[in-house]
Amino acid sequence: MGDYRYTREGSHMKAPIGARVSIRFHDPEGGFRDLVGYLESENSLRNRHGELIEFDVEKIAIYKVIEEKIHSAGHGAPLSIRIQELERILTAAWPPIRQEFFGKWLIRTSGKFTMRANSVLPSGKAPHGEPAQDIDQSIAYVIAHYEKEGLVPTFAIPLPTYADLDSKLFEQGWIEKVRAHVMVADIADPVYDQSKFKTLISDNFDESWLALQEDHGVAELMRGYPALYASVFDGQKLIGVGRTAHAEGWSALSRVFVDPQYRGQGVSKLIVNALLQSSLEAGIKKSVLQVDSKNLTAINLYTSLGFDFHHEYVYRSYQKTLQILSEGCC
Repeated sequence: MGDYRYTREGSHMKAPIGARVSIRFHDPEGGFRDLVGYLESENSLRNRHGELIEFDVEKIAIYKVIEEKIHSAGHGAPLSIRIQELERILTAAWPPIRQEFFGKWLIRTSGKFTMRANSVLPSGKAPHGEPAQDIDQSIAYVIAHYEKEGLVPTFAIPLPTYADLDSKLFEQGWIEKVRAHVMVADIADPVYDQSKFKTLISDNFDESWLALQEDHGVAELMRGYPALYASVFDGQKLIGVGRTAHAEGWSALSRVFVDPQYRGQGVSKLIVNALLQSSLEAGIKKSVLQVDSKNLTAINLYTSLGFDFHHEYVYRSYQKTLQILSEGCC
């Protein structure tokens, strides 16, 4: 399991959120019990099965940070397991307002903003991800759930794991809304080009940060998980922004955006490098991001910064609901 480093101070957790830890508890009936997983908060961790487990800090006998074996980003496990890990990390870094499991389908609900936080993520075994009922009944349950919320029923389908589920939905008239690359990289010390622009990193964002790409609708989602925010300035003018959140030893990049008037001047590279440098300083050595498969400019940028394709996913939405909402019919 690697080397251990003692980190207990009094009765309080001192390990950083996202660290992998082994915790030993006093059992009320005598003896001890152990938990191993990644810290989600001071009193909860996520185990290797993806289950969130809460615990009483006062019952800790001792805990240790586990020094992980070094694996390169995108390696070290079968592809299907790596896909599950990355999709779990991306969900943690961009948490929905509400989420519930239907079997092993994670139903995420957050209002009208962003498909990731308003979609079903299958997480069980192929071909369909192990929903609670047979596949047709489960799809009907999803449709009813989102229509009750006034939302378009949508699946986020990691490929190739759930290619059969994707085909099933296609046959039933669900349409492809977005196809995205998930890209990964090992974080190295960035090489900075000289720039006339100033870059700042903060653990929060303000009104101007939101206003640059009209991100007001996702502010609540971003506040749902600790993150770092990059801002690039030309003098006093904000011209570029980006975000990263750390989970399970990964830096999940998102919301990279540059004022259209400043594109082609290396601003995106400044944003990404600043976020990766901050992640490296926090002990994070791997990074993941998602980008529209049609956005070749962004894909080429990320490739130049060391990111490689890992897998893709597709958002499929229920066409009949789309038609009803577009016609303004109830």
